[in-house]
Order: sequence, then C-alpha cells, then structure tokens
Amino acid sequence: MDRYKTHVPDGVEDCLPAECFIKRKIEGNLRRAFIVSGYDEIETPTYEFFDVFQSGVGAYMQESMIKFMDAKGRILVLRPDLTVPIARVAATNLKRGGAASRLFYIQNSFATASPAIGKAGEFTQAGIELIGDGSSFADAEVITLAVKALLASGLKTFTIDIGQVEYFKALISESGLEEAQIDALRHAVDAKDIAALDMMAADLGMDAQLSAQIKALPDLFGGSEVFDRALALSDNEDCVRAVENLRSVYDLLSAYGVADYISIDFGMLHDIAYYSGIIFRGITPEIGFPVVSGGRYDKLLSKFGTSAPATGFALGIKRVMIAMERQGLLSGYYDTYAVISCEQDGCGDAFAYSEKLRREGKRTVFAAGMSRDELIKMKNDTGAAVAIYYSADGNKDEL
Repeated sequence: MDRYKTHVPDGVEDCLPAECFIKRKIEGNLRRAFIVSGYDEIETPTYEFFDVFQSGVGAYMQESMIKFMDAKGRILVLRPDLTVPIARVAATNLKRGGAASRLFYIQNSFATASPAIGKAGEFTQAGIELIGDGSSFADAEVITLAVKALLASGLKTFTIDIGQVEYFKALISESGLEEAQIDALRHAVDAKDIAALDMMAADLGMDAQLSAQIKALPDLFGGSEVFDRALALSDNEDCVRAVENLRSVYDLLSAYGVADYISIDFGMLHDIAYYSGIIFRGITPEIGFPVVSGGRYDKLLSKFGTSAPATGFALGIKRVMIAMERQGLLSGYYDTYAVISCEQDGCGDAFAYSEKLRREGKRTVFAAGMSRDELIKMKNDTGAAVAIYYSADGNKDEL
C-alpha cells in the first residue's frame, strides 16, 4: 500500500523553491506583457464536461485526455487545452458585437504523459485569445505578442515559424482521400518525413501532380522568397488566397519590427483540428519541441452556438524554462534583507522589529530560539544582508 508514497506519477513533478521563484517571475513578466497590450485575464475550470472537447479538437487530443465520472455518471475531463474552454466562455457568456475580446490566461492543462514526444501530464500554459477580428491585422498582432512574450520571459534565441493551413487544405481538397488518410499525410508533412510521404503517395494512388505538390511542402520554408515558390507550386485560387494572406501578415510583422524572428513554412501543419488559417510555432535550438504555438481558429466558436473569428497562442512555461536554462539564462532568487532570532525574553522586541522591516517591504526571516552561531549560518545560507540577535536582557546585536 505504501509503495508509491514517496513518488509522483509519471508526467508530473514537484516545483522546488528556486525553480518556483523563476517560474513565478516568468509568469509575472508575461502577465504584465499581456495586460499592457490590452488583454484581460480569464480563468476556466480545471475540469469540464467531455462534450466541450468532443468535437473540433482532433482524435489525438481526445485519446490523450484524462477522463473521470462525476456523481451522476457524466464524463468529465481535466482540461487538455485552454483555447476550447475560452471559446465556450466567449460563445456563451461574453457580450457580442462591438470591439473584439482580448483575453489572456496563465493556467495548467492536463494530458496523459508522453515524455518521448515532449508531452507532460500537467503543464502550465500562458496564452492569449483575440476573438471577434478576422483580419490580417489580428494575426499580426497575436504573432507580434508571441515574440514579445518570449522576450518578456527572458528567452533570447528563438524563431517563430509561420504558415497557412488553408494552403494544404486547398491542395488536398479534390483528392478524394478520407479524413484519416489526409490526417496521416498532414502529420508526415509536418514532420518533414519525405520517406513516409513517398510511401503514402504510392499506397494512396495519388496522381503525379498532387504527389509532387505534397512532397514539395516540407521544403517550402525560408524567408520572403517562399511566397513566390508557393505561388509557382499551385495556381489553385484557394492556395493563392492563402499565400497572399500570409504575405500580408508577414508585411505587417516587418512593419512592427519583428521580422528578424520570423521564418515562413508552408509545410508546418498543426495537429489540432480547429486551426483554419494562419498558424505559427516558436522554436529554439536548445530543445526539440515548440515553446509556443498558435494560429487562427475561425470555426471553433460556432460549435458552441456563436460564430466569430478568433486567433491566439499558448506558451509552455516549462519548455521556456528548459530552453533558458540551456542558454544559461536561469538565475536569481528572493533577496533576503534580514534574519532575526532571539532568546525567549527578547522575542517580543525581535518580532516587532521583524514586522517593521516587513512593512517596509524587506524580506525578513524571523526564527526564534536559534543560537548566534546558527543565525550566522542562516545569514550565510540565505545571503541575507544582516543578522540580528535579541538576547534576554534586551540587547540587540547585529552579527
């Protein structure tokens, strides 16, 4: 019965004081970055009805959900994602019409752990949702804020890859392939797995032109020159529209001064089924998984009874911290001003002085009953500026 009492389950971990300090500092920096950009904070429940996630999120996410029953036998899930619950709130509780809603969150999500593909069982996400604006301006605003969020976190080296999922959808729209086959192709394109694409093209009997187009997608990435290459690959009206949409967003990002962080990738295709236009992913050479990802999801709110365009992103706090650690950027801890101890008869004065320092905003450790030597050791261990000892005769000594 006691076999696991000193362990934690797979996919979760304790956050020890030094790490917790850095995590909270990053969260505070992100919160300020979102607020000054005009976004309002929102919280959604830790668990929701399974129905909330039953459609529009893709089979992979459904399979990874942590499910349980309530007292009435209804299926509940720990939220595997924040965008879907916020879409539910926006569709059912927020005022419609007028200005767009700008929302942000810093909350935990949950899924069955898959360490091999970088998925923890519990993970903190910070993100934004811009709901009610379907323009290129909104896409550029969200991508720019993703860049600012990573910089606010303290990360120095990263790239935001941007793509347009409608380009792939337009290419494949008249293929006659089943949804599961299209999804398999999408995964292979996203993974830039040319061997798998060759095999699938043969197995599915794809015509030569479509096969060549699909197999060209993984190499369709780089700078602004990629737009002309994408137009040359297909003159399908929807493909052209997708290219021009992405070009418009890229031009705005250049005007906003963040183009140096941007790379274009028409072969980037997210797993989650609700994306419907511009998509993007933040990567850093230190880890093999995205630190931020997002995009446009114009059809999601309609699943909750209200149609509205929307776009946003989610940033993985732990992944950012891992990347920062590998870039040598993680440091710092609380600044302790004083450690104070006392003999019993001196505790009243010692405690009163501790409270005075705290009211002044100075971090103070009050540890009654310690010896002078123990107090000096605590001062050294904590890096406190001063150590003060109150003796029984009322003397106050700075050690």
